[in-house]
Parts: sequence; C-alpha cells; structure tokens
Amino acid sequence: MDKSEILDLLIRKHYGLISEEEDAQLEQILATNQEAREMQLDVQARRTKDKALDLINRVDLENAELQINEKYQAIRRRRRVVRMRWISAAAVIGIIATVGILGFPGKEQPVSIDPNALTLQLANGQVIRLNNSGQQSITAGNTQLNNNNRVLRFNPEGTEANSWNTLRVPAKLDYKVELSDGTTVWLNSTTQMRFPFTFGESREVYVDGEAYFKVAPDAGKPFIVHVGNAAVNVLGTEFNLNSYTKGTVITSLVQGKVAVTVENKRIELKPGKEVIATDGNMTVADFDNKITLGWRQGLHYFQDANMLEIADMIKRYFDVTMVMDEPAAGQQHFRGKMLRYQPLQLFIDQLNTLGDVKIYWKDEVLHCAIAR
Repeated sequence: MDKSEILDLLIRKHYGLISEEEDAQLEQILATNQEAREMQLDVQARRTKDKALDLINRVDLENAELQINEKYQAIRRRRRVVRMRWISAAAVIGIIATVGILGFPGKEQPVSIDPNALTLQLANGQVIRLNNSGQQSITAGNTQLNNNNRVLRFNPEGTEANSWNTLRVPAKLDYKVELSDGTTVWLNSTTQMRFPFTFGESREVYVDGEAYFKVAPDAGKPFIVHVGNAAVNVLGTEFNLNSYTKGTVITSLVQGKVAVTVENKRIELKPGKEVIATDGNMTVADFDNKITLGWRQGLHYFQDANMLEIADMIKRYFDVTMVMDEPAAGQQHFRGKMLRYQPLQLFIDQLNTLGDVKIYWKDEVLHCAIAR
C-alpha cells in the first residue's frame, strides 16, 4: 500500500468514515510502519471536530471533488450528501497533509530555525532542517550526510576533529545517529546531543535529555558522555541516560561496564544496575528494562507517577501542554503506560475512567482538575 492510500485510511479513520475491515488493516500497518505512525500524528493534529465542521462549512464541494481519487468518488456516489461533505473535507485536509509530508516536487524547502523542528546545527553555525521521513542527502563542507527515515549517517573523511555539531530532537519524535567510530545513539523526544563528525584523541559527546548508547569498543580511546554535571566513561557497552529531571542524571547499564563520575565521586556499574545522581549524591539501584527502555518502542511506563510527571510525558510525546486547574490535581498519582503512537485522547479517556481527575479540553487547551 502506497503513502497516499495509507493517508486515505488515516483521514477517514480520523473522521469516523472507515469500515471495520479497513480499520483492522490500518492498525496492522501502524504496528509495523514508522512512517505511517508519523502521518497519523499529522492527521491527529487536526484535533477538534469544531475545526473540521468549520472546514466543511467553508469547503467548495465541487472543487474538492475534482481533487479526490476514483475510490473516493465511488464512495460519494453511494453515500448521502452529508457524508459526501465529510469525505470532501477530509480530502482537502489530506491534500494539505500530503504536501506537508512530501513537500512540493522539484522545489527545495526553505531552512527554518524552528525549536519544534528536527535540526542539525553545524560547527560553523549553519542550521540544517532534517526531514521526518524519507531520504535526504546533504553536503556539509567535506562531510556527506544521509538522513534516512530519521537515521543520520555520515562520511567524515577530511573533516576536522572535534568540530562540534548539535542535533536537536523536538517533541513527538525520536532519532538515531551512527557516529564515525561505529557507536549508535538513539535520542528520545526533546533531547539534544553535541558531537563531532570526527573524534580526536578521545571520543566525547554531550547529551541533554534521554539517549540510549551502543558504544563501539576501542580500548585505546575511551568513550565519554557528558550529561549535566556527570561524566559517563565507557569502553564498549549499552546503556541508557536520562537527564529530563533538572539536577538528576540516571545512568542505566544494560550490558558491559561504565563508570559514572560526579564531582569527585566515581561509581562503576554492573549490568542491570543504575546510578541516580542528584545534587552530587549518587545512589545505585536495580532497574526494570521495560520501564527504563520502553521509550525505544514508543512506550512510557509509569509507576506511582503524579500528574505533573505525566504532563511532562504528554508534552514530550504529543507536544501538548497540560494546565493544572488546581495544585491538588498535579499531585494525584497513577500507574500505567502511555503509547507515543496512540491517539492522546485514548490515554486521556483511560485516566478519566479512574475517577480521580478530570482531564478535558477547553478552548483547545488541555486541563486537569480534581474529579468531583
């Protein structure tokens, strides 16, 4: 199924015009196709029915029909006029979404310094806007960059060592980078990493947010990750770093060996252990792979998390800010999971069924209040 057909299904699902058979087919596609999930997020951004109704009232049905494929036309002939208007409006939205996803062929899109965009800032200050999907080839000086479905690879030949570049991953997205030494880094939403195209005598990077590292072994050149006021020294290993909470760095070792240094304190970790560094103090504990690493599969598990913490997750996964109507609402605790590729409203409905809080939209702003 090509991209336009997937978009067709997504739009009709969004507006309740999809059959059970098509819905099952779409769910199967979303489970295995990252790009389809990205397209779903774009469609879901048209969140409120009021906006859709407004578009329906304003849409030129006759002109819209000219832009709808034969499949849509057949559906319209079989359905009532009201249903025809929904499909026409969806088609117009689909055209807008397709342009946004694919761009205009033959026309280079302008680069914009947007904090909500996926960007790579080069050592010389140039900012490159990276595409969310598809293939993108970029020449940056002597370095050839390849961005393939949010995986960055590059040829660093002839590049000056330790010239720092900054990759910024916005809300709703994650990203993968293959460094010049063979190390692979997965970056979670709202995370940035400073790294060189070519390493010098040491291999060092800087991270703010959350990242998972699979470090290529090199006994003669240790790998060092700087995060907050901590430094993680590595030879060859896999581990997760989380610095989302200000003043706290959590290093979770999956395999291999790392040493975490904060100020003058140093702790070596064994697999299955994590060190929590807060205000210069370090505590070692076990960790649950499912909870700590779930974000790589688009899942966030939370145990005894309050609504303020859950609001932070919603901001990272959906780029939606939740307003607490009263301080007590933010202190209500829950356990469960959030899916990055599941519609936000489903998660909201699940929380509301518990009866402790009421989460609702008002003037396109998400609110949380104590349930009464």
